[in-house]
Amino acid sequence: MAEYNVVAQLKVYVENPEQMDSVKTGIENLAKVQDFKEEDVGFGIKVLKVTILMMDSEGGMDELEEKIKTLENVSQVEVEGVSRV
Repeated sequence: MAEYNVVAQLKVYVENPEQMDSVKTGIENLAKVQDFKEEDVGFGIKVLKVTILMMDSEGGMDELEEKIKTLENVSQVEVEGVSRV
């Protein structure tokens, strides 16, 4: 089993809160997820905070961010932080 040495926190804006589970599954298919947290932003908008583990050899966050943006019901992705563990 690979040891992960980078942890990243992402904020994923979900267009339809009823599709939150499908968005979570899509993200899990793209990366090693450590944690999900749902937050209400207001006016029916929900944000999914995701903690992802990865290897620094896997490359930058831009590629992962773009892949997550292509998921259905995802309107926006923000990288909140990246650090080594």
